[in-house]
This record gives sequence, C-alpha cells and structure tokens, in this order.
Amino acid sequence: MAQPPSPDADRHWLREAIELSRRCPPSDSAFSVGAIVVAGDGQLLGYGYSREWDPADHAEEVALARVAEAGAGPDLLAGATIYSSLEPCAMRASRPVPCADLIIGSGIDRVVIAWREPPVFVPGGGAVRLRKAGLAVVVLPELAAAAKAVNAHLLGG
Repeated sequence: MAQPPSPDADRHWLREAIELSRRCPPSDSAFSVGAIVVAGDGQLLGYGYSREWDPADHAEEVALARVAEAGAGPDLLAGATIYSSLEPCAMRASRPVPCADLIIGSGIDRVVIAWREPPVFVPGGGAVRLRKAGLAVVVLPELAAAAKAVNAHLLGG
C-alpha cells in the first residue's frame, strides 16, 4: 500500500477543493461543495463541484464521473484520496445513491474533509459509513472556516 500524502499535500488539495466550491451555482437548498480525486502518486484524476452539470449534482459524484470518463482503473484508485470540502453525504434527497456509497464503490481508500455535514438538509454520517467500510477518513478542521464561509447563507451567518 502506498504511503498517504503528506499533511502539506492534504492541505493543498483540500484548499483546491474549497476553491472549486466557490464555483457552485447558488442554492438555498443544498451546500456548495468541491471535490478532487488524487492518485497515490499525486496525479490529479478528477474534480467536480455541486450543481456543475445538473442542479442535483454533488461534488464527489461529478469528480468520480470524471475519473470514470478518464478510464482510471482500480490500480490507481486503490491508492487514491478524494478531497471534499464537506463530509460526503450518507443520505440524499435528490438521488438514490449517497456520495459515501459512491466513494466506497469506487475503490478509493482515503477521504480528506474540512468539516462534517451539519443536519441542515439530511443527517450527516458519511464519515462513519466510510470508516465502517474500511476507508481512512481525515478531517482538517483548520480549513473548516473557509469551507463553511462558502455556505454561510445556509448556516445563519
């Protein structure tokens, strides 16, 4: 198994995911999230942000679709990390498969997030589901304020 990325690499890619979240079309009924998939060797495999292609899109879903379109195989994904500005959802109102399950099914084995999903639209719990499936989940709380700022209109601030 490959060595996990350095803390500096984690912070870099998570900041990039937060920047992607700023591209999201505004919504009063969904969080603005950015996600990036990076191979174990540091190669960018895919990226996405909420509502990028469709009003129901989640960032992780778009990033994983780009990975699939590029033909990244299980060998690349087994050592990959997905960086998401918000904890991947464990329940969805808009589509049947939550992002945590999409990530588990992808073969990615590591997830780095800035903050846990607050129960504004659906209960959180994606990190718990990911860990139960054997994925490593890293939270970088020092980047939470930047990720929350993009969603301040939904958080009462």
